[in-house]
Amino acid sequence: MPPFVLFLPETASATIVIGGVTYRPPLIDSAGHLQVDVLTSALPSGAATSAKQDTMITALQLIDDLRAALDAVQADRLNVNVYRDGASEVKAARKQTVGDSTTRQTAVTPTAGKKIRVVSCVCFTNSATANRFEVYFGTGASIFTTAGKEIMESYLDMDNQATFGMVWPDGGGPVGAVDDVVSLRTGVDISNLAYVLIHYREE
Repeated sequence: MPPFVLFLPETASATIVIGGVTYRPPLIDSAGHLQVDVLTSALPSGAATSAKQDTMITALQLIDDLRAALDAVQADRLNVNVYRDGASEVKAARKQTVGDSTTRQTAVTPTAGKKIRVVSCVCFTNSATANRFEVYFGTGASIFTTAGKEIMESYLDMDNQATFGMVWPDGGGPVGAVDDVVSLRTGVDISNLAYVLIHYREE
């Protein structure tokens, strides 16, 4: 059979049978445009959707916003604040005994939830009475009842040795438990003639 081109009217059905063979001619509208059916199906799981894109945009915006929280970015170096033990400011506290100096008195109270790390401790006296000075963590009655919490113990009187102190490497001094105070007492009552000066950090 020689080849031929079949022209169909616009009202032709979607199929035509020629010689027992069914053909499906293209559908052309009156403007000469080819008519095409577009079929869609449900998106597979995880496929991109407008909602998913909005979620991604929101997440990316949050990441972009977080850049403002960084200290600075210089060339290929990122500068950030780093915390480590011993990185806080050094604080100082001075305590003078009052009343009966053999009764434990609080020399330093840490910020709630913090530990005290002692940097230095100095005891001194204005009394001629030779006396034991006790500095320790916690609220125990004496240094002897708070094993493991000792900071410093010295024996002083104003005629022979009125002052004694210790200094520790930064970050290497005695450290108390969370919320532990530093206490001061003497072995013999010298009223208000006992003093302690403490430098410390909070962790």
